[in-house]
Amino acid sequence: MRSIGAALGLTATAAGALAIGCGCGGGDARLAGKKMRSVKVRSVTHYGLTLDQQATPEQVAFVLLRAIHDDVAAKVKEVREAALDKQFDICAANVLQKRNRTSMPRDEFVHSVVYHWAPTVSHYVGDFETEWDQAAVRLVRGKASKDQKASSEETEVYMELADPGGDPKARVVMVIWMVQDEGFWRVTHLGFDSSRRSIGD
Repeated sequence: MRSIGAALGLTATAAGALAIGCGCGGGDARLAGKKMRSVKVRSVTHYGLTLDQQATPEQVAFVLLRAIHDDVAAKVKEVREAALDKQFDICAANVLQKRNRTSMPRDEFVHSVVYHWAPTVSHYVGDFETEWDQAAVRLVRGKASKDQKASSEETEVYMELADPGGDPKARVVMVIWMVQDEGFWRVTHLGFDSSRRSIGD
């Protein structure tokens, strides 16, 4: 088994944050019977925000977290699939494929990455903001850098999350990694910064 983190060529910290695996054979058995999407990076509008080439990383992060919230809260398959559609709409599908170090076809690899986003952070979904105005205050963008392999700009968006049990010492910093794909800010993966409990640390 080879991790998604290794497949994407992530640092040890970033790869450890994902803690998910995928098969490196011709396909992932867990995808059997799943709706397979062929993602095209394009302008989309969700939750009142248009995510075009002028949209900010924070706006994309909000849509991601709202979609994950809806995914986790879904009681019926149709609602869950609609929330997943939104997550696929904002994934950096072309960049993910460039980073694909498995033998999985593009659509299967992208599906393997996106399909694990909600389970990765679902423990904290109760602290996700569902309105843009509230989310805008809490989402913090990191410094931009250059992805030399993809020849595109990348950045990180952070948000502090409270422990569902109420322990103030168990707060975490969630990280959403983004890259410009075809001129759009889109998501490659998300996880947690295990080295700190607050953005100010």
